[in-house]
Amino acid sequence: MIKKTIAITIASLIIPSVSSAGSADLDSVMAQIEASGLAAGQEIEIPSDIPQAKAGLGGGTIGEQAGVLWGFGVSAYHAVAGQIADSGVLPWTSAAPDFEEISKRVLLQAAETRYAPRKGGASSLLEDEGFIRELEDASGARFTAGNDTDYLIDGPESFAAKDALIMGARETLFVASWAFYDDETGYAAADLLIEAKRRGVDVRVMVDGKVALSHGPRALKRMERAGIEVLRYQEIGRRHDIWHVKTSIADWTTAITGGMNFGDAYSHRGDGAKWRDTDVRYSGPAAYDTALIFRGEWNAQAAVPGAKITRIPAPPARPGSYGSARIAPVLQNPPTDSKILLSMIKAMYGATREINVENAYFVALPAVTRALLDALHRGVAVNVLTNSPDSLNGQCKSMGVPLLKSLAVLKAEGAGVYVKTGDTLHSKFMTVDGVFANVGSYNLHPRGERYDTELNVNILGRGDVAELDEAFLADIAAARRIDRVEDLDIRETWLSKFIEEYFMAQLSPKK
Repeated sequence: MIKKTIAITIASLIIPSVSSAGSADLDSVMAQIEASGLAAGQEIEIPSDIPQAKAGLGGGTIGEQAGVLWGFGVSAYHAVAGQIADSGVLPWTSAAPDFEEISKRVLLQAAETRYAPRKGGASSLLEDEGFIRELEDASGARFTAGNDTDYLIDGPESFAAKDALIMGARETLFVASWAFYDDETGYAAADLLIEAKRRGVDVRVMVDGKVALSHGPRALKRMERAGIEVLRYQEIGRRHDIWHVKTSIADWTTAITGGMNFGDAYSHRGDGAKWRDTDVRYSGPAAYDTALIFRGEWNAQAAVPGAKITRIPAPPARPGSYGSARIAPVLQNPPTDSKILLSMIKAMYGATREINVENAYFVALPAVTRALLDALHRGVAVNVLTNSPDSLNGQCKSMGVPLLKSLAVLKAEGAGVYVKTGDTLHSKFMTVDGVFANVGSYNLHPRGERYDTELNVNILGRGDVAELDEAFLADIAAARRIDRVEDLDIRETWLSKFIEEYFMAQLSPKK
């Protein structure tokens, strides 16, 4: 036990999001899964990391710079403490569900269906209303009709839309982000929100409380001095978890949700890195539902004794129709809640033509690998785009080997595999059969099922998904295509072996 605790501590300091050790066999549920029509694939899964655009220490007083350094120390503490607490190695802690246990649960839930997966070329289950209702039940979110959608590809397009959203708000602005940065983008957004506050808009900003110590303390204080309520989110009951949601909602009618924080790497302002990322803007009832999610999380935090924020009052009337898209926003709060993952797995089993996955940190849980392998075996085309070790940002580079191993399993079975070159890919979306899309902040890696609260939107509509498929085609055209498993050039290091030995046993093929 002592050796295991030391290993967790060391690796947590090196890789803030390595997963705790532990393993569980999926064999006990295979008969049930196969009986439902969900064919089994290989038992593979590997580790991952969450991206963090460099906050930097430039500018500010000595006290402010010391505060940022303290913030990084606090984040390191919570990374270590979270790993140890969830490992169950201490007598007063209980182990969180390991990743095979989560996969087992998700696969069993996906197996509860009246619709057997169809062979490639058949009509898509995602156009069958009965299957769509099952998907809604799995995610806990109902599709609402009457929404307009517009995909925002990369920072310049998304931040122009966010600026317009803020400047056009008349009554309310709800903004959630993992972080604001003390850079050109963070300050510009803060100033626009301040202007909105001055013209009488009710402005609420929610960021992760731990991340806020090291990322954007000056931008946040600037907003607070102007009278904006800023909530530094602290997960109730799991103090080491992270708020990773990114959404901005104006007047309960229009929302922008996706993967971008308020920083230069995302907006492409300044001279630094310019990350590839994706948001979606939507107007209509789904934006109202997104605002209800924000209100629910905000008011839960406001109810905590000592909270210095006020509650968001009752919502206005629901908006009317803005377009043809059907959208369902899905909030996921791990480790026992896997609503986003389950909705993605369910959609994979509904596929009959094509699954396109673009995800920054594709380190697949067993359920994801299994669902994609099964789709390939049914004759469905599967394409995956993720980072290469060269495009991984900073501290994530040590996750390159596990990521490549995830890709190797799929490539060996005939999947289309592509890796980003140049600056980091931070985008997180999936399309299925040209009729379903899932877009948001959720990374397909173990951390998303252990520590990070996420928000994605499920979208239905052939015309409303085509634009995202076009973006995917453009992205893979600019990426490096992997033709053979050997082209992945997997080079293990002492660090990757250390992580897999102590933390990823549950992610490796059973001997």
